[in-house]
Amino acid sequence: ACNKTLFPKVCIQSLTTNPETRTADARRLAELSVYVAKEVGTTVAAFAHHELSGVKEDTLFKCLDGCSDDIEETVAHLSALTREPTCAKFLEIKSWLSATLGGSNTCEETCKDAPISDVKNAVVTKSLEFEKLLRVTLDLITEASGSMPAAGGAVAPTAWEGSTSGSYGASAPDSYGASASGSYGSSASASYSATAPASAASAAAEAA
Repeated sequence: ACNKTLFPKVCIQSLTTNPETRTADARRLAELSVYVAKEVGTTVAAFAHHELSGVKEDTLFKCLDGCSDDIEETVAHLSALTREPTCAKFLEIKSWLSATLGGSNTCEETCKDAPISDVKNAVVTKSLEFEKLLRVTLDLITEASGSMPAAGGAVAPTAWEGSTSGSYGASAPDSYGASASGSYGSSASASYSATAPASAASAAAEAA
């Protein structure tokens, strides 16, 4: 499934930390991607909020504040699906993501007038990488939605939701918020590859 997404590498890196992806069907892969995107979005929004405290310049403040608000809104939609992973909720988030990702990056747009700084660059970069993950999630949901009825029963939560803080979230603060200059793109590949064996990555690529 990852090979059918717009960003296969991002897809593989985000999912291979969970061994369940080796045997997961299309719907489960989509669900796992939603969990990962929710965790990542929460961390990026927290990073932007944290940096707000040290910002005095008005346009930069609006830049960070606007970016964190947009990301938090996205996380709220993703969280609604993780709480109730029904077919109807999947189709709802598919429709919302399709509309949201249809234009330019809102964080980049919000920050266009802000002065150049490490903080601005870091937040915009993290936002763009988060958007890539959202596009992957949308592609995986689209792939899985062919077999979804308009309204479906809830799927029982699995150990993945409870383990995200350990397997994924534990590395998120280092990957996303350690420094203003550190970008999600460069550090994430290191954190993923450090925890995911090559065999898992290849297996996910084949299974997905």
